[in-house]
Amino acid sequence: MATFIMRLVNTIIGIIEALFALRLALQLFGASPAAQFIAWLYEVTDRLAGPFVGAFPGLFIGGNSVINLSIVLAMICYAILGWLIIQLFSFIFSSMDRV
Repeated sequence: MATFIMRLVNTIIGIIEALFALRLALQLFGASPAAQFIAWLYEVTDRLAGPFVGAFPGLFIGGNSVINLSIVLAMICYAILGWLIIQLFSFIFSSMDRV
């Protein structure tokens, strides 16, 4: 059971991180939010990154290219959150094995 939960947490965090990484790449290349897929991706990641929006200004490289540092912060925080959840479940299940 513990292994399943840890894999599930890793999978969910991995999907979130992949969506953020894709968003960063698309913003770096200046992808147009008028395209349906890009608009959908921005909408999903906007909800996930909501608490971090405005933490840092975007770095405009030129044209439509931007590096969104708030998304980088969100990626770091979600990775840490996933690690903490896994550590918590690891502690809980190891304590249950001792009983």
